[in-house]
Amino acid sequence: MREVQGRKMQFGQVAIGDIWLDPNSRDDIPAVLKGLQHRYVERREELFGLLEAHIRPGTDRTVGRPGMDLWRRLVLGVLK
Repeated sequence: MREVQGRKMQFGQVAIGDIWLDPNSRDDIPAVLKGLQHRYVERREELFGLLEAHIRPGTDRTVGRPGMDLWRRLVLGVLK
């Protein structure tokens, strides 16, 4: 789905800013995720504005994989 992740959380869901990432890890992925986490918390509106600008005009926002919002697509694309 081509939609922004809502601010309203569901029961049992953890806020992105509250996810603990090991700062002592020698792997690259926690560092990348920490950067994405910072961007999400500090510049959420700007980030989603940029992502929505890359969606072609006239594209149906209701079509796509259910549960695959813009944030998840960004994270998977960066980690790929």
